Amino acid sequence: MARLEGAARTLALPSGFAAIAMTTLAAVSPGEEVLFPDTTYDTVRPFAERFLAGLGIASRYYDPMIGAGLAEVLDERTRLVWVESPGSMTMEVQDVPAIAAAAHARGAMVAADNTWATPLRFKALAHGVDFSVCALSKYVAGHSDVMMGSVSVADVALYRKLKDYSRFLGLGVSADESSLVLRGLETLAIRMDRAEQSARRLVDWVVAQPGVAEVRFPQLATSPGHALWRRDFTGGAGLFSVFLEEWTRPAVAEAVESLQLFAIGASWGGTRSLAAVLDRPPLRTVAPPAHTGPVVRFSIGLEDPEDLLRDLTQAFARLTVPGQGGGAQRRA
Repeated sequence: MARLEGAARTLALPSGFAAIAMTTLAAVSPGEEVLFPDTTYDTVRPFAERFLAGLGIASRYYDPMIGAGLAEVLDERTRLVWVESPGSMTMEVQDVPAIAAAAHARGAMVAADNTWATPLRFKALAHGVDFSVCALSKYVAGHSDVMMGSVSVADVALYRKLKDYSRFLGLGVSADESSLVLRGLETLAIRMDRAEQSARRLVDWVVAQPGVAEVRFPQLATSPGHALWRRDFTGGAGLFSVFLEEWTRPAVAEAVESLQLFAIGASWGGTRSLAAVLDRPPLRTVAPPAHTGPVVRFSIGLEDPEDLLRDLTQAFARLTVPGQGGGAQRRA
């Protein structure tokens, strides 16, 4: 992982969130502040409110699309700025180099949750980030059978501090877990290529379906931050989010339950396709989401894309246009 990241050292930890927590604790002290993008992984908010606050560490959230404007948000207490690009569920791509430059100018460090892209698709350290974090449980391990995270740094002194903190908290990984991640690394590029190609095929179909308000897929020209994705990334992934119209809500559960090839789950990146469902867009505290209807995030695996398309076709058929009857009526 250190070689892929272009890092001096990489520390392995028991999960992706352990890597997020460890990085934050190593970088920020009581009386100081950490900034998170409004699109951050949802477990971060309770971590900030219930844990960091108890240690005297303040947290604030910022507009992920702020770019160089972050300079206006920083203050003398800010010691760490997190980026997550694309954002969790809503897929906004951030201007990481501009954010990193603004943070460094004020003496703050930058950490990136780079799980979506992996270091194959985005070299976070080369774009100004100090800590590159990956949930190896997802694309890197690739088979949904191991939990692990990593933190990669270019500064050996930072690595030593992370290593000390992991020892003090008793956080480590086993040889067996490490062997599973090494197995996944051998096929990472092939799997990501296949997942992205299949996702592109499916996205082209989904965007035209009744009931779809918007599809967020960084490779799509209409997706927020697409130009930044083209500038900074060397490829994409197989994850996309579908924002549905309000009127689809009564039929969403039936449609999702009807899927035969998509398991219901949140920890994407394995060989099997997944669907994760929210009744409405995730919490945002800086700016309201663009939509209010249900959201379905699809993670595309290694199945035949034509089989997946047939499965989606029968599921979307249950989302009927208002006035044309419910899903159960159409199926009958």
